[in-house]
Amino acid sequence: MSVTLGAVRVRAGIAAVAVVALLGCRGAGGVAQPPAHEDLDAVLWYATAAEFRAASEQAYHWATIQLDAALAPGNRSWTAALEQGGEFADLPPAVVLDIDECVLDTSDFQSEMVRSGRPFDIESWNAWVRKEEAELIPGALDFVAHAVERDVRVFFLTNRRFEVEQATLRNLARLGFPVDPDGVNLLTRGEDGDDDSDKTARRASIASRYRIVLIVGDDLNDFLGETHVDSAARTALADRYRAWWGSKWILIPNPIYGGWERSIFYSNPPHTRDERLKRKYEALPD
Repeated sequence: MSVTLGAVRVRAGIAAVAVVALLGCRGAGGVAQPPAHEDLDAVLWYATAAEFRAASEQAYHWATIQLDAALAPGNRSWTAALEQGGEFADLPPAVVLDIDECVLDTSDFQSEMVRSGRPFDIESWNAWVRKEEAELIPGALDFVAHAVERDVRVFFLTNRRFEVEQATLRNLARLGFPVDPDGVNLLTRGEDGDDDSDKTARRASIASRYRIVLIVGDDLNDFLGETHVDSAARTALADRYRAWWGSKWILIPNPIYGGWERSIFYSNPPHTRDERLKRKYEALPD
C-alpha cells in the first residue's frame, strides 16, 4: 500500500498532539508545563516581533499616501466601498477601520487564552473588553490624525458587540482616537438589532452618507461581503479584487484568528479542541 508524504505529515502531527495529551504536558524533572496551544507562535509573533511592528507601520504609511491620492481633485470618483452607489462624488470623504488587531492590540487577551488553554468564549472576551486596557496598533493613531487633519470622517466598524460599545468608546478615546460621545462613528455588531457578523449592511449605511475613500482591516469581511465560504473560495474572492489591495484596501496582518481560520472548518465546525487541531493538521498542504 502506498502512502503519500502528506499523509505521513498529517499522521505525525496527529500523533504529536496525542503524545502531548498523554504525557500531561510535563517538562524536565516531571515539572508540569503549560498545555501546548495552537496559537502560541502566532500570538508571540504578534505581541513581540519587530517584524509585526514594521509591517503595521508600513501598512499605515502606505494608507496615508493612498488617502492623499484619493483626496486629489481629479479623483472624485474614487471609492473603496463596493457598496457605494449613485452620485457619490460630492459626498464628504470618510475612512473605515476595523478595531481589533487594526487599531487596538488585543494580544493580552490572546495571551490569556494561550496560557489557560481555553477556547474563545464571548463572556470572557466581553469581560476583557470592559477592562478598557487594549493598547495601540503601531501606525494607526498617526494615520487617523492625518485623516482628521484632511477633514476626513473616521468610522470604526467592528464585530465587537453592542453591549461593549461604551467600553470600546472609552478605550479608543483614552488612546486619542476621535470618537463621538454618542458613538455615531462606532458601528458595532447588534446595533439597531442587526446581529449579522457580515459588515456589508453597515458599510452600505456609511456609504449612503459619505464617500468611503479607504478601508483598513485584517480580514476579508472588513472589505467585502459573502466571505463565509471555504478557503478556496476566499482565495478566489481576494484574487478577484487584487487591484484594490494596497490601493483602496489596506490589510493589517493577523495570523491569530479570523475568517481564514473558520474557512478551514467551513460547513463542518469541530466540537472539541483536539478535533480542531486534528483538522488543522489535515489542512496542511502536501
